[in-house]
Amino acid sequence: MKNFRFSIFLALVVSSLLLSCSNEDDNYKSFTGPEDALLFNKSASNFEFTATAAAFTEVLISSTIVSDVDRVVPVVVSPLSTATASMYSIDMSTAVIPAGQTTAKLKINSGSFAALPADGSARQIILVFGPNFYALPNRTNHAVNIQRGCSNTKVNLTINFDPYASEIGWLLKNSSNVTIASSSPYADGLSNFTTQFCLTPGNYTFIMTDSYGDGIAPGNYNLKLANGTTLVSGSVYASSISHPFTIN
Repeated sequence: MKNFRFSIFLALVVSSLLLSCSNEDDNYKSFTGPEDALLFNKSASNFEFTATAAAFTEVLISSTIVSDVDRVVPVVVSPLSTATASMYSIDMSTAVIPAGQTTAKLKINSGSFAALPADGSARQIILVFGPNFYALPNRTNHAVNIQRGCSNTKVNLTINFDPYASEIGWLLKNSSNVTIASSSPYADGLSNFTTQFCLTPGNYTFIMTDSYGDGIAPGNYNLKLANGTTLVSGSVYASSISHPFTIN
């Protein structure tokens, strides 16, 4: 019975250690494994950049042992990635664990801002290790979620259409009555649409239109800040409706 209790205790300790490793942050440096192994220190990270300045992010990769020579980390981009090559570049010269250390900082540089989705959605760079290298089972890949950044205020637009989406349109105007964003034609049967704006402080007007003159019925629309605060919302209207709002 004592041996059985000890076995249970040992199993709980090992499980606790494995769980703590799986939740380690970027301060994680090494892990004493059964053999020389590689691991990504995190399973995912976010990378946003703007159109005005180049940017980069770093992905930490570790080894379970210390070596007296530099070691090149065999990192490749998985074909399951949804980001295209124009959206980023990887500085492979940084994929090196220096002698006497256990961690490399893989540098990923920003690419074409215009190539990123205009609606603010993310695309993924999925990093994996090359063949013939042992990796800890819970640290075999890393997903970098890459998307447009905003140095001002992010505003998200969501429209839930009725069956006649082709009748619906919208405009976003600034305080000078200049249209800064507008809809493209929608096809009947489209259930919803989302996009994102990056707005400077000031006064704006959001206008919903309906070519048939009966608005969205049933359906709705809203403009929200990134924190979920609603700026504009509505549902049924006639041929058009205007909503003034302010970005502080």
